Amino acid sequence: MAKITQFQNNFKVGELDPLLRSRTDLEQYQDALESATNVVVQPQGGVRRRDGLQFIYDFGASFTQFKLIPFEYSTTDSYLLVFVDERMYVFKGGVLQTNINATGNDYLVTTGITAATLTDLNYTQAVDTLVLVHEDVQPKRLVRNSDTSWTFENLPITNIPLYAFDYDVHQPQYSITPSAVTGNITLTASSVTTDTGAAQAGGSDTITLKTSSSFSADDECNGMFIEITSGTGSGQTRHIEDYVGATKVATVYPAWDTAPDATSHYSIKAFKPAAVGEYAQVLNGFGRARYVEYVSDTEMKCVVESPFFDTTEITADNWQSEHGYEDIWSSTRGWPRSAAFHEGRLYFGGSKSRPNTIWGSRVVDYFNFDTGTGLDDEGVEATINTNQLNVIVHINAGPDLQIFTTGGEFIVAQLGNEPITPSSFLVKSQSRIGAREGVPIHDLSGATLFIQRQGKALVSFQFTDTTSSYGTTPLSVLSSHLLKDPVDFGIRRATSTDETDRIYICNGTDGSMVVYSILASQDVIAPSRFDTDGEFINVAVEIDEAFVIVKRTVNSVVKYYLEKFDENLTVDSALTGGAASSVNMTHLEGKEVSIIRDGVVEPVQTVPASPYTITFESAATSSYQVGMNYTVEVKTMPAEPNLSSGSIQGLKKRILQVDAIVYETQNMSINGQLVAFRNYGEGVLDQAVGEYTGLKTVHGLLGYSQTGQITITQTAPLKMTVLGLEYRMSIGN
Repeated sequence: MAKITQFQNNFKVGELDPLLRSRTDLEQYQDALESATNVVVQPQGGVRRRDGLQFIYDFGASFTQFKLIPFEYSTTDSYLLVFVDERMYVFKGGVLQTNINATGNDYLVTTGITAATLTDLNYTQAVDTLVLVHEDVQPKRLVRNSDTSWTFENLPITNIPLYAFDYDVHQPQYSITPSAVTGNITLTASSVTTDTGAAQAGGSDTITLKTSSSFSADDECNGMFIEITSGTGSGQTRHIEDYVGATKVATVYPAWDTAPDATSHYSIKAFKPAAVGEYAQVLNGFGRARYVEYVSDTEMKCVVESPFFDTTEITADNWQSEHGYEDIWSSTRGWPRSAAFHEGRLYFGGSKSRPNTIWGSRVVDYFNFDTGTGLDDEGVEATINTNQLNVIVHINAGPDLQIFTTGGEFIVAQLGNEPITPSSFLVKSQSRIGAREGVPIHDLSGATLFIQRQGKALVSFQFTDTTSSYGTTPLSVLSSHLLKDPVDFGIRRATSTDETDRIYICNGTDGSMVVYSILASQDVIAPSRFDTDGEFINVAVEIDEAFVIVKRTVNSVVKYYLEKFDENLTVDSALTGGAASSVNMTHLEGKEVSIIRDGVVEPVQTVPASPYTITFESAATSSYQVGMNYTVEVKTMPAEPNLSSGSIQGLKKRILQVDAIVYETQNMSINGQLVAFRNYGEGVLDQAVGEYTGLKTVHGLLGYSQTGQITITQTAPLKMTVLGLEYRMSIGN
C-alpha cells in the first residue's frame, strides 16, 4: 500500500462535465469539482455556501408567465418591473409601490402585453423611457413620472417604412411631368382621360362601367385609380388591373372588400389619396419618385429617390406605376421583434413579416423612420441575405451595432469613429453560431454574452485585435451538462474584489439554475448548480441585486414568488427581522422551516395552518431569519495525482485524513463526518457558533473506493467557505 498526500488549493474551474471525467491530462482537471451544488466560486478560488433567498411578494397561482425587467432611472432611483398578463408591478428596493395606476391597485394595466407575449418580449431603455417590442404587439413605451406614476402607451412612430408585400406594376396611359430632377418635387399628370358615373354591375374583383364610359379601348385605363363614391361598397379605392373595352368590365386589384353593384357610383382619375406610398418609375432611363402627398386628381407631391434626367414630359409607355406597398409594421403585417438605442438612433431588428431586416430612425428623432433621400441624418434600412435564414432575435448597442440572429452574428461595420449613415449602412457577417429566441443577451467586460440557438452553450461575442473582427468563445465548453433548455439569463457585475461577476441562467427542463462565477482577468469561469424547493422560472439583476421568480408548491397549491438573493441569508423564501418572539409564515404553510435566531440554529418546525405562526424557543434580541434549508454539496474529482508510475484510476483508494482550509465557517461535514466548530462547556448551548478561520482536520475516515473523492456537505444552514483541501490517501490493489 502506497500513501500519498494530495492538495487542491482552489476550485476555480467549478463543476466539470461528466464527459471529461477521464481527461486527467487537462490542466483544469486538478482545479475542478465533480459536483458543486448551491455553492459559488470566489475570485480567490474558494467555494462558499450560496446566498439565501429573501421572500418579496406572492403572485399566487393566477399568473404563470413573467418577465422581469430592471429599470435604472438615475443613480438613486432604480426599479424592478414585473410584467404578467396585461399587468405590470413596480418594485423599488424590494418594496411594491402603491396605487401606480391611480385606481387603488398596486399594478399598472399594460393592455396588449399578454401572457403569450412575455417570453419573446424585448426591450431597450433611454433615460426615463422604456421601449417594449414584440412581433404581435404594437411597440409600447413606458415612461416614469414618479415612483407611483407611470405612463404606458403606444410608441408614436411616424413615417413607417414601406414594403411591397403585394407588388404590382402598370403602365398608365397618360403622361407625367416632374417639377424638378431631385429633392421634393411635384408630378403632374397630363393627357388624362377620366370617367365618372353609375356602374352597371360588379363582382368580387370587377366593376362594369356605364355603357357610355369614356374608355373604349382595351387596357386604356389600366393603372388608374377607381373609387366607389356612393352606393354599395362606398369609400373603396382600387387600381384597375385590366380593362375590356367591348364589355366595359374593369378588373381591380386587390379585390373589393365589399363588391359593388348597380347602385354603386364610381370615379376614375389619374391620382387618388390612396396613391401615397406608391412609386413612379421611368423605364429605360433616369428617375424614380415616391408619392408622399395627394394634391389633386392630376397632381402628387413626391420625394425623388433616383434623379430624373430633366423636367420634360414623360409620355405613356415610358414610365410605370408601382404599387402594392404597405407599412412594414401594422396589425396585419406584424411589428418589430427587437430594439436598441445606438449612436442617436432607435433601431428595430426584424419584424413578423420581415424577420431579417433592420431599420434605424432619423438621428435624434427616435420615432421617425423617414428614409427621405438618403441624407446622413435620415432613416436607414438593410436586409440580411445569406445562404440561410437569419431571423433577428436581438440587437445590441456595443462598440458596433451588433445583430444576433438564429443563423449567426452580424455587425454594422463602422470605419474608425465614423457614424452610421444610409450610404454606409453595411451589415457584415462575423460568426455562424445563432442565438436563442426568448433569452436575453448581456454585456460583460467588453463582450456580449448569449445563449446558443439550441440552448447547448453560453457564448461570448467579442472583438479581437488579432483578426480585426468579432469572434465567439464558448464559455460553457467544460460545463455544457448544466445547461438544460435555458429560458432566462441575468448578469450581476462584481462590486468588490471579494466577488466575481456572476451569470444566472434558469433551466426550463428541471427548474434548476446554472451560475457562472466569472473573473475574466484570471480566466476564472466556474459554474455551479443552484436548486431550491421549487423551480427557478425567471431572473433579472437590478444594479447589484439578483431577483428571481420561483415556482413553489405550498400546501398542494402551485404558487409563484418574487424572491431576492441575499448574502446575509442562509435559507430560502426567508422572512427576516430584529427583536421578536415569533413570525408569520403564511407563504410557506405546511413547509418545514429552519430558524436562525441571534445566530443560533433552533430545531426545524413545520408552518401550521392559520394563523401560520412560527414561535421561537427563545425570543430573538437582535435578529432572526426563517426559511427553507437547501442542500449543499462540494465533491472533488476522482483522485489522480501526478505520479511517475502513471495513472491510479484502476486502484482502490482510502482517504486517511483531510485538512480543510476554511474561512469564517460555522458548519460542515466531510465524507459524512461532522466537523466540530466549538468546544462544549458551560454557557455555550444557547450561543451562536463562532465563525472559524483556519485549518480543520478530520481523521478516521473509513472505507475504500475506486475514486478517492471528498464530499463536503452541511447539516445546518450556517456559513461555510472552503479555500482548499489537503488529504492523505492510501492506494492499493
